[in-house]
Order: sequence, then C-alpha cells, then structure tokens
Amino acid sequence: MKSIAAFLLLFLFWTPVNVIASDELQALKQKESIDKLYEQAVEFFTVKMPEAFEKRLNNSYRYIDLVTDIFMEKGIPLDIAYLPLIESEFSPHSVGPGDTVGLWQFVKITARQYGLRIDNYVDERKDPIKSTYAAADYLRELHLKFGAWDIALAAYNAGEGKVMRMLNKNRSVGLPTVVKRYLAYFMAASTVAQDPERYGFGTNDGAEDTDTEYINVTMVKATSLKNVAKEFHTTVDAIKQLNPALLADKTPPYPYLIRLPNN
Repeated sequence: MKSIAAFLLLFLFWTPVNVIASDELQALKQKESIDKLYEQAVEFFTVKMPEAFEKRLNNSYRYIDLVTDIFMEKGIPLDIAYLPLIESEFSPHSVGPGDTVGLWQFVKITARQYGLRIDNYVDERKDPIKSTYAAADYLRELHLKFGAWDIALAAYNAGEGKVMRMLNKNRSVGLPTVVKRYLAYFMAASTVAQDPERYGFGTNDGAEDTDTEYINVTMVKATSLKNVAKEFHTTVDAIKQLNPALLADKTPPYPYLIRLPNN
C-alpha cells in the first residue's frame, strides 16, 4: 500500500473506536487540530483543483457501487470504500511507489497471498472485482487479528509487523502536522464524494457507463482479443474495459475467465 496513507491509518490506530463510520468522521472534523486543515482540504478539492477532483469522482462512480456491495457482503465499514479516492484516484491502472498497483494499491506479495494472480499475462491487482474481494478479505482478517477496525486499517496500510511493534510501545505519540493534513484530506475527499452536488459537482457528470452488463467466458488457450471481439460481436476496447487485468492484446495461454459485453 502507499506509504502516504499510513499517516491516516496511524492516526486511526490511536483512536479508541471499532467502526469507522460517517458520524465518527464528522466528530473528527470538529477537533480543533483538524478543523482548519479539513476546511483547507475542502477548498483545495472544490476551488483550487475542481477539474482534477471531478476526474476522481467520475472514476469512482464506475466502481463505488461494486465496492460498497462487496464491503456490505463482507461486513466492512462502508466509509473505507472511499479510500481509493485518495490512494489510486479510483483507477484500476494506478501504479504507486514500491510497485503498488490497482484500486487498493496492493504489493505483489500481499496480492498473491489473497488469491490474486500476477504473471506475464495478467495482473489481477488491476481487476476491480477480484482486487476488492481480496482487499475485503484482508481487512476482515486483520480485524479478526487485531480486534478493531482502526488497527486493522493501520496494519493493512503499514504492515502487520510494524503495527504490532507500535502496539508494544508507548501509545502517547504526538500527531505530526503531516498526519493531520492527510487525515483532513481523506475526510474532505470522502465528504465531497458522498455529497458532490452540495460542493458544486454534478452527479455522474462525465462518468463512464456504470451499468454495462457482461457475461463470463472461459478462454482455454491464448487467443487474440481481436479474434475474441469478432467472435462475440464486440470491440477490443470494450473487452479491455471489462478486463483491465489483461496485460496484452490476447488472453493467457491457460484457461482463464474473462468478462465480455452481453450484446
């Protein structure tokens, strides 16, 4: 995961709550040490960089229902569904420091541990459905291990070992300004995303189609996407849109399930 997000999660680690909920975010925004930074962050997103933030919003519209559905199924607090807004700009193709990839910015070792395939043909960290299930399973396992969602988030981002070491040290650690700033930016982004019209953004304006119906087809051998598109009366671009994990213009040389538009 991206190291910058560790700032948010380290702060959450010290908060004695078990559920990251909207009312908690509202309460945190009222803290004197956070309030000013939060207001600055809202201004930054809505006044200083509205076009860039609207791009993030439009990306999120394509995936947020998928993410929240999976999180509800897995029992993950729904506010966490907005974390990719900051981490990856809700782009499955996002690549961050340390080769973190996808909506959830998985590193390879963690991705493979939770069932995501990475080889010369596919990188399932880029698959929004598979990577979100993996993120939800990882978060749920961390919650079972540490007993609280705030600590689980910290471990998800910074690593289980680092969090365990923090647990064994003095918890009275001051909150650096950079941590407060990141937390404020996360809360601001989440707040604006959940009520965009209030902040001058149109709902789903410019967003890609979020209702594309698809069918699952298992390809048993390497096949060019051009030939797949011809056989199933679609386009290569449409196939790539539904299968961002594919790394080439062909399917893998082993049986592999892909999604195709249900034309």
